[in-house]
Amino acid sequence: MDADLLWILVPVFAVISFVYGCVGLGGGSAYVAVMALLGVDYTVIPMVALSLNLIVAGGGFAHYLRGGHFRRHLFGPLILTSAPAAFLAAQVPVSRTFFQGLLGCLLLLAAVRLLAMPLLVKDQPLRETTNPSLLALLGLMLGAAAGLTGIGGGIYLAPLLLVTRMATPKEVAALSSGLVVVNSAAGLAGRIVIGTSFPWSVFLPLAVTVLVAGQLGAFRGSNHFRPATVQAVVGCLVLLVSIRLLVSAYG
Repeated sequence: MDADLLWILVPVFAVISFVYGCVGLGGGSAYVAVMALLGVDYTVIPMVALSLNLIVAGGGFAHYLRGGHFRRHLFGPLILTSAPAAFLAAQVPVSRTFFQGLLGCLLLLAAVRLLAMPLLVKDQPLRETTNPSLLALLGLMLGAAAGLTGIGGGIYLAPLLLVTRMATPKEVAALSSGLVVVNSAAGLAGRIVIGTSFPWSVFLPLAVTVLVAGQLGAFRGSNHFRPATVQAVVGCLVLLVSIRLLVSAYG
C-alpha cells in the first residue's frame, strides 16, 4: 500500500473507531468501505478490518462487561454458529467481482442500520422469552459475512435485538461487541490456516490509531455518550460506497 494512502487512512480510521467504539461495534463496515473506496487490494481488506475489529470491539466489550450489561444466555447461541461459520467462510476463495458485490450489499444494509438506528431505540419492555434457534441462525449468517468480507456482524445484530426487544441498548452493545470479537478472531484464524500473509506494514499504524480512539469511544459510550449525528454521517458515507461497489460489480 502506498504510504500517502496509509496516512490518509490514519485520521479517518481514528474518527471511525471512536464513533463505533461508543456503541460497542468494531467498525468493520466503515473500515472496509473506506478501504474499498480508496482502492485497497480486496484480498488485504478483510485481514486489516478483522484485526482492527478485535482491538476496537474488544475494548468496548470489556467496558460493557464491567458495567454489568452482558447477557450470557443470549450470547451462547450466537457464537455457537458464528465462530465456525466465520472460520470456514474465511477460507473460501472469491473473485473481485463477487467480493465487491457481496460487500456492496452488506454495506447497503449497514448504511440503513446506521441511518435508521434512532428510530429503533425506544423505551419498550423486554420480552420475557428468547428464541435460541433464531439467535443461532443469525450467528451463522453474521459469521459467514465476517469471514468473507471482514465485517464483524455486530452492526446487523444490534437492530435485530432492539426490534425484537431481546435486550436493552446497553446490553445490545455488549452482545454486539462480543460477537465482533469472536467473529473477527475466527475469521483471522481461517485466513491464517490457508496461508494468507498478514499485512503488518498496514496494520501496525492503523492498530495504534484505533486502539487509542476506540478506547476513548468505548469509555464515553459505556457511560453517557451516543453520537447519533456522527453515526448518520458515517451512514451516508457507507451508503455512497455501497452504491459505488454495486455499480462497479454489476453495472
